[in-house]
Amino acid sequence: MLSLSKYLRKKILTSLDKPQKNYVQRAYNNLQRLYGAIRPGDVILAEGRSEMSGIIRLFTGSHWTHAAFYVGDRLKDLSGPDGTSYAKKHGSDGDHMVVEAYSGQGVIASPLSNYQEYNIRICRPYGIEEDDLEKVVALVISRLGMHYDDQNILAIAMLALRKLLRISTKDTVKACLGNCDDFQVICSGMIAQAFQSVGYPIVPALLPKTQGDPFYENSPYGGGLVMRHYSQITPKDFDLSPNFNIIKYNLNNQIPFDYKALWADR
Repeated sequence: MLSLSKYLRKKILTSLDKPQKNYVQRAYNNLQRLYGAIRPGDVILAEGRSEMSGIIRLFTGSHWTHAAFYVGDRLKDLSGPDGTSYAKKHGSDGDHMVVEAYSGQGVIASPLSNYQEYNIRICRPYGIEEDDLEKVVALVISRLGMHYDDQNILAIAMLALRKLLRISTKDTVKACLGNCDDFQVICSGMIAQAFQSVGYPIVPALLPKTQGDPFYENSPYGGGLVMRHYSQITPKDFDLSPNFNIIKYNLNNQIPFDYKALWADR
């Protein structure tokens, strides 16, 4: 009975991955400028096209429904599950790869060019030490081949629903949501776990502040922090985080921004 339940759940989630027809792209992505600006360790947020993305958008209250991790050319000497090297399989696109987790596919490597026709945002960790960044990149790459934690995404949805309905919950900021094992992840949780492994915060919980507590001038949060469990992190948290910079790759400082010449009807 349990295996039948898992089978049906997977079938439903796979059907929800089908693309919607009414997707609206808000800006054309200049790939050459994107390739010139992005760096290994950057997080790509995407506004997904699928039915599942619409559901995630509903319970997270954000357009960002998927997160991918840019690894650049770090995979070109490695081979995928089919034994073919990423360099051979993707050609020049193999120099610009991301690692991401998808329901029905698990953790895979894909060319960044797949997102050319998506609404995306590039988030870059501010001030992270080079050694720590290398550890984060290596940890994300080591996740290739892991399974997708469908239960995690359902648990996040239920937690959001309980908060919306103001139903009390016993889940704390440290609570693990989903199957909670070392073999299953979701897209944002996988990336958050890698950053948290070196102590780098995404959107931690603030300690309750009382009168007389010091304000930490050198902290973007201003107070003491508690690390939120990575399974609770959603794509929008990288956008909300005060310590991730937003990279405007379509704007190039070497080219004048002639905003008055942009309009087709003038």
